[in-house]
Amino acid sequence: MNEKRILYSECIRIYEVKESFLDSLGELGLIRLSDSGDTRFVEYDELEELEQFVRWHNDMDINVEGIEALYHMLVRVKSLQAEVDNLRNELQFYRSL
Repeated sequence: MNEKRILYSECIRIYEVKESFLDSLGELGLIRLSDSGDTRFVEYDELEELEQFVRWHNDMDINVEGIEALYHMLVRVKSLQAEVDNLRNELQFYRSL
């Protein structure tokens, strides 16, 4: 096994989710699933987000489509926050002149 990925079956066992849940996340592009012959893997880079998706699904009973919408909204909020921070910094610069 590559050091940068975990077996798909291990993810199912560890996170106690159904295959269909992981497959749906993969189909929507929310996590990357990779194949090597007959073996499937989840990239380690994806585990933090996968854990978040599993919590949303289990704790708040949010379906995969809701997870997708919520994820994209959070990405947008982070982007807007970064833009606000940049504009604040620029404004401070011009005020200091």
